[in-house]
Amino acid sequence: MEQETVKLLNVLRRIARAAGYAAWTRPGPDATQFCISQYNRVLARLSELEPAIKPLFSQLSDSASAEVVRLAARELIAYFEPDEPEFELGHGFRARFYRGCGPRVPRTPRSSYTWSGGCC
Repeated sequence: MEQETVKLLNVLRRIARAAGYAAWTRPGPDATQFCISQYNRVLARLSELEPAIKPLFSQLSDSASAEVVRLAARELIAYFEPDEPEFELGHGFRARFYRGCGPRVPRTPRSSYTWSGGCC
């Protein structure tokens, strides 16, 4: 991925974070308008670099809410991210890192462990 694309995706992450904060705190219309204008500028530049996104993503209207800006920015970021990132750990081992919640794994109680009441 080009360095400029990586930088623009960083800006999109910040736009999504700021729009989420604006949706939560409702500071005023100027914060939302700033997020909208920044998103539209980043989208325009990414459309020049990656023409395949033009039919998939559209500019946001001036009346869009902060929550819509956050969702749009996160979806645009998701387009550029790999589905399941893998990282090489060395010696041929790979690890996958997932975001979000997964099923809880029940823990087994340690029956052999007893508390002695001492400090160590």
